[in-house]
Amino acid sequence: MPFGNKSLESDWIRDNANRDFDVILLFYHEHIQESILKDNSKSFTLFHLKNFKWVMIQDLFLKTDLELIGQYDYFFFVDDDIEISKSDISFLFYNMKEHHLQMSQPALTRRSYKSWKSLRRKLLSGLRYLSSVELMCPMMSRDCVKLLLPTFALNKSGWGIDILWGKMVRDQFGPKSIAVFDTIRATHSKPVGKGELYEKLDNPAVKERDEIFARYQLEEKAIYTLPLSDNTFSNRLVSYFRLDRAKKNFLNNNKTN
Repeated sequence: MPFGNKSLESDWIRDNANRDFDVILLFYHEHIQESILKDNSKSFTLFHLKNFKWVMIQDLFLKTDLELIGQYDYFFFVDDDIEISKSDISFLFYNMKEHHLQMSQPALTRRSYKSWKSLRRKLLSGLRYLSSVELMCPMMSRDCVKLLLPTFALNKSGWGIDILWGKMVRDQFGPKSIAVFDTIRATHSKPVGKGELYEKLDNPAVKERDEIFARYQLEEKAIYTLPLSDNTFSNRLVSYFRLDRAKKNFLNNNKTN
């Protein structure tokens, strides 16, 4: 995750007790104010890359000669203004494998700032197959990262790249390769299109988005729920009860272990 001097510090970053995933912080400010962040620990690894989120992520993979990709089956690229629990992150990893997905994300709570209505949590819904997911907290498989890595730094804001990703992933892996989980929730705590990132852009984010649309001749320009039988209300209701039961079992097993 990108991380700076004013980032929201989730409790799972430093607390690795019973955490079944590793944390890598990509620091984007010039100077690190908190001295403890300068020392890598068992809890997290920090790289001082001083750039935009997806530029830093691509840079990290290339710096490690892509060895980092081979170390993990799945990657969660979460923004530093996303509120999500450790257990929900773990359950998202679990469901990526269970549902053979290439890309997914948690649904956004009702109080979240958001770009796309389709990613807002729906009641009595478990899993929905989407055209793509947002840049703020996507989870990707190793194969998905390999496919999309060359596109990570196409621009600085990331706008438009999420739409491109959806097309590339569905073309490569099929229509049931991307999903949002309504039973796994996250909160985007800051407004979209505002803040420090946008003040540093050379060009407006909208211009960067339109350049992506034009360059790749993208006809779809939104994230939406796919018109599949699995996405009917009755099937989403069935998936809701299945995922709710699976989550309870997952949490109980983790407590036991």
